[in-house]
Order: sequence, then structure tokens, then C-alpha cells
Amino acid sequence: MWTRRSEASREARAHQRGGDRSLRAVRVMGIVFGGSWVLASLASAAGVGAVASLLAEKGKLLFLASLVVMLVVRGAAGAGRAVWWSFAGAVACYLTGAAAYEFHYRHVAVVPQPSWSDAASMGFYPLAFVGLLLLIRRRTRRLPLSTWLDCAVTGLTAAAVAAALALGALLQEAGQDLALIASMGYAAADLFLFGLVAGGLVLVGREASPGWWWMTGGLALFVVADTAYAYQVVRGTYVVGGPLDTLWGLAFIAFGLAACVAPRPVRLDTAVAAQRPLVVPAACALVALGILFHGYLADGDPVAGSLAMAAVLAALARTGLTFRDVRALADSLKQARTDELTGLPNRRSVFESFVAADERLAEGTSIAVLVLDLDRFKEINDSLGHSVGDALLREVGDRLRDRLRAEDLLARLGGDEFVVLAEDLDVAAALALGHRLREQFHRPFVFGGVELGVEVSIGIAVGPTDSTSTAELLQLADLAMYAAKGGRQGVNVYDEARDGHGRHRLEDVAQLRRALDQHELVLHYQPKLALSTGQIDGVEALVRWQHPTRGLLYPDSFIDLAESAGLMSRLTTQVIDMALAQARSWADEGRELTMAVNVSPSNLVDEQFPDHVAALLRDHGRSARSLVLEVTESLLMEDRERAVRVLGRLRDAGVGVAIDDYGTGHSSLAYLAALPVTELKLDRTFVSAMTGSARAESIVTSTLQLAHALGLVLVAEGAEDQATVDALANLGCDLVQGYHLSRPLPPEQLWLWLEDRATARIG
Repeated sequence: MWTRRSEASREARAHQRGGDRSLRAVRVMGIVFGGSWVLASLASAAGVGAVASLLAEKGKLLFLASLVVMLVVRGAAGAGRAVWWSFAGAVACYLTGAAAYEFHYRHVAVVPQPSWSDAASMGFYPLAFVGLLLLIRRRTRRLPLSTWLDCAVTGLTAAAVAAALALGALLQEAGQDLALIASMGYAAADLFLFGLVAGGLVLVGREASPGWWWMTGGLALFVVADTAYAYQVVRGTYVVGGPLDTLWGLAFIAFGLAACVAPRPVRLDTAVAAQRPLVVPAACALVALGILFHGYLADGDPVAGSLAMAAVLAALARTGLTFRDVRALADSLKQARTDELTGLPNRRSVFESFVAADERLAEGTSIAVLVLDLDRFKEINDSLGHSVGDALLREVGDRLRDRLRAEDLLARLGGDEFVVLAEDLDVAAALALGHRLREQFHRPFVFGGVELGVEVSIGIAVGPTDSTSTAELLQLADLAMYAAKGGRQGVNVYDEARDGHGRHRLEDVAQLRRALDQHELVLHYQPKLALSTGQIDGVEALVRWQHPTRGLLYPDSFIDLAESAGLMSRLTTQVIDMALAQARSWADEGRELTMAVNVSPSNLVDEQFPDHVAALLRDHGRSARSLVLEVTESLLMEDRERAVRVLGRLRDAGVGVAIDDYGTGHSSLAYLAALPVTELKLDRTFVSAMTGSARAESIVTSTLQLAHALGLVLVAEGAEDQATVDALANLGCDLVQGYHLSRPLPPEQLWLWLEDRATARIG
């Protein structure tokens, strides 16, 4: 079945194949040009022929040019385009400087320092910085301050080490000589980039792809080569074409290898990075302290000392920031597990504690779960206001806590419902605890001089006797609580004989939830006949549950269950998805059919439902007019104002709306004129009786006239014989469906039925 989703997947796969081809092209160019230059350099170093020397000198430019092309092609693959094009621009600047030297300054008796060649080569650094920055941004939504501090700590430490080893002394020797100072600018810029990539590695951590490490290695080679270059310039020993040229070439080879590595599709959240150990900043701080200590014992280099001090200060700032982040994270975690109103643990905290409780249940530890629900709390809220209701809940929490042990868990599940988890209590002890908690409500609550008498209903379940699952104990205690509330008994312990049916209902809900997760629902389709043309105009999708043990179940065995369990909205959305997918499949086979689907009260009060429908229509490439949503009159009357608003948005989008079982509910001309509907589906009660009852025929006739007067389509369901179909045709009915035409069929059988019908009509 071809859908827009599959088309999108096909486009994604085509895009991926294009990226793979680009990556292969990059690798081929890297092998050809990079390999040729390396071989020529090795041959030249070994003194093998003048041709090799020429290729080594001029081949460097060819290799740099090919590296620019490689990076451009790598960016054209689509993933990180701006990153690789920034690197391509950086290498192009370096290539410009190298070409200027080879074709102009090499033949000048006295080369000015700094030269235009240096100016072009220095353009490498800002563009490389932008590329690295963009590369880091691809791994996180934003660059936190901690990342910038990591970069500063790493870069300052590397600069301090370099200054302590060589650059500091060289800078002092250079004095005011701008030429010599400029030669050390390369090393300083390298250290700046190296600090950025090191900070990025701290952020990315184990998720770093090999490309990151090739990039880091290339920058490390630059640092070594440029530091040695500055040293040789100050000493006057630098020779063009020496080992330093090989080091620079190896650095660019490392950049080329980074471009040859396939990207790793990992997106890292900054919250995760903030929790990583501060290994790199801590190590850098220790190194910087070592440099400072060395300077204290001996006459250390002042430049190195200044840089080391700056690194230590940055490391201290980074540590302070981390402690702040950790504290904020701890506060956030606490808030996420605490009820804002009462300060007690919330539902999330309760379910998290179930993991450890289940382990203790498995070991044989007795655990009691008590569910407490305030009686008539809604009346207090409605009569005295929510402020009094909130104050009451806070006071209830305080009173309950006074009667519990320190190790017992008291939490607010939501609304006026509380739960207690207590270990090492058998049934008798748990029942005694329930009565002690209930005694806390014998004393009236006083708010603003008004005394409130509040009662509570408590349900108890004890494991492992009742269950070895704490989550199920909570459900069983809830059932016992409702039994206590219904019988006005105050405290009840779960009883299988009394509450077992509720337990089985919970099991049924769990099975239905699993059915939705594992797509056990199937659809059967009943055709609709257009009486004016004799053609099948559309179908109605009817849901079935292919139960793994009970066989095929019809809607009356699980729809009420889904509605009461809050699963109806999800079920309806899944049915619409399946129905539109089937309609798309039939359309691809050359048969366009309108699809009708029943919707529930949950959908009619959901303001997001029209958006979900629109998204499903887009996913399956179906027009809005090909879908009809059927609602019953009783559903419309439950929340008429919101239902009209939701249905209005659906109609504005072009989706059809039908009133199902018309005539059996709250039929009213007033609401019919106001509702945004396109069809009336007359109930089978009137249709099936019309040929034997003049009154039923009159109802059908008047309803048909009303529908046409309002510009609506009338669908008659329940046509069980040909006589009824003929009578409806004579009256001018639009559409008819019923067992005489066809029972609801699985999609494969309906397709064969449609084929057989078409063949019979042609014959």
C-alpha cells in the first residue's frame, strides 16, 4: 500500500542513498589525491628523483585544492552542510596563502613579515572556528555557559603548557619584532581552536564519532607544527620543504579523514552533558596548578604563569557552575516527585517506589497499600470555594502523617485521594492502621471560624496475599475503597468474592490496552449503495477485536470498557488511521470509496481531535471529503456547545459529519438546524418496518423530505430485503446499507464482493 508516509520514507531512503554516494566520492578523492601526495612526500624525503620532489612541493597545492572539493561535496550530502562548507572555506583560505607563497613570495629575495600570504592563511582560523561551533551545535540545542568555560579552561591550559615549554621564552626573545610575533600567531590561534574542540569533546563525550577525533588530531598536529615553526623563525633556522611541511600536510590529511567518516545520528541534550564528570576541566586545572607551582619554586615564565592562573580561575568558575546545575537538577527532580499543594510525594513518586516494593514483595515481605478518598469533597469545593478545599487537603496530609511511622510512605495521588504504603503489616495490622487514620477525621476541621465535618473511605490490599505486584495492590485497594464508600463502611479490606468482578474488569482494561499497543483491532467494512446510480458509494468501518484467546469480539463487548477506562479517544484515532490506510490501498487499486467511522464522546470534547484527523488525512494522502465521521444524537447532547465547536472545525476542513441512529435520541429541529452535519442516518428500527407499517413508512418519508430540505444526504441502514431497498429507491433515498446488501466483511472479502458485483452488473 502506497501512502504519503511510504512516499516520505522512499524520499528519505533516496536522500540517504545520495548522501552515501557523496560520501563514497569524498573517500575516493581522499585516497587518490591524499595518497598521491603522501607517496610523493615520502619519495622526496628519501631522495628518490626530482619528479617526486616536484610533486611533493606542488602536489601540496593540488592536495589542498582537492580537500576543498572534498569538503564541498561532503557538505552537499545534506548532513551538516554549513559545517563542512565552513571547513571548505577555511582550507580555501589556507590554500590561497600557500599558493601566494609558492607562486610569488618563494621567488622574492626578502619576504616581508607578515606577508599577504600570512593574511590569507590566517583566514583559516575564523572559518574553522565557525565550522567547529556549528558542529558542536548539531549535538545540542544550545551551547551552555559550561561548554564555553570548558573551552576556556582547555585552551588556556594548552597555551600555558606551550608557553612554559617554548612560546613564552620565544615571545620574550622576539621583543618588539612584529614579524616574529606574527609567526607565533599561528600557534596561538591553533590553541584557541584546540580549546574549542576539546570543550566540544567534553560535551559530546562517548557519543563523539571518529570524525571528532580526526579533527582533534589534526588540530593537535597544527599546534605542534606551528609552535615548532615559531621556534625556528625566532632562531632563524626555518627551511621551506622541511619536516614541518609534512606535519602540516598530515594535519590536513586528518581533516580530510574527518570528512570521510559517516555521521553518527545522535542528538545530545545539554542536560545530559551537564551531568558528565568534570574530567577534562579538572585535569587541566591540575596541570595549570603544576605550572604555577613550578613558577613558584623557580623563575618560571610570566606568560605561562598568567595563562595558568587564568585557566585555574576558569576551572573554578566551571566547578561553581556545575554545583549550581547539580543543585538545580536536584530541586527539579524533587519538584517533579512532590505534590505542589500538600508537599507530599505525588503519583509519579509512588509509582517509582513500586519498583523497590515489588522486589521486597518477591522476597516475602508483607506490604499493605491503603487508598483514602474524602467523602463529599466536591460539595465542599463547590459550596465554600477551592481555597477552602486546598486548605482542607493540606490539613488532611498533616493529620495523616502524624499517625504513620517514619518509614511509611504517604502520598497524594490526585484530587482528594491519598495512598499509604506500609511494610511488615498483615491484614489485621493494616486494618487497625486504617481505623487509626480514620480516627483523625473524627475531629472537625476549622477554616475561617467554620467547622467542617469530613469523613473518609479507606480501601486496603495486602501483599503478597492479594497480589505480588504493588501496582495491582493499588488497584485492589481502590476497589475496596469504592466498596467501603458504597456501603458507608469506612474501612474495607479487599475481598475477592465481593470485589473480584472489579479485578476482572481491571484485567480486561489491561488486555484492551495491550490490544491497542499490539494492533489486535481489525476492521470490517459494510458497503453503502447509492440508489440513484446503483453503484457502491462508500463503506462504514466497524471495529472488531481479534482477541488472542476469546476470538473475534464485537464492539458491544469492549466499547463501554474502553470508554470507562479512558481509552476511547485512542481507540477511535487508531480506527480512523486503519480505515484511511485501507481507503488509500483501495484507491491505489482504482476504487475510490468514501469511508465512514464512528466517533465517541471523548473525541467530541477534544479540541485537538480535528488536528489529529487532518494529520491522518495528510499521512494517507486522502481528501477530507472522502471521510465521514458518525456521531449519535445522545453524544451530541452531552456537551453540545463543545461538540458543535469541534464538529464545526471538522466541517470547515471538508470532513463529512453524519448523525447516526437518527430518530432514537433527542431529535430536535432546533439543534438539527444548528449542527454542522452533512448526513442523517435513519435508524434501522424505522427502515426495517417501513414495508409492513404505514406509520414507519411515513416517518421514513418525512425524514427524507426534512433531510433534503436541509441539503443533507439521507442514509437508510437496516435494509434486510429487496422490497425495502425498492421502497427506499421509490421514495428518493440517497444511500442504503444493510444485511440484504452485505454483512460487514473483512477488507479482502469485501474486495472480492465488489469484484463479483461489478462482474455481475457487466454480465
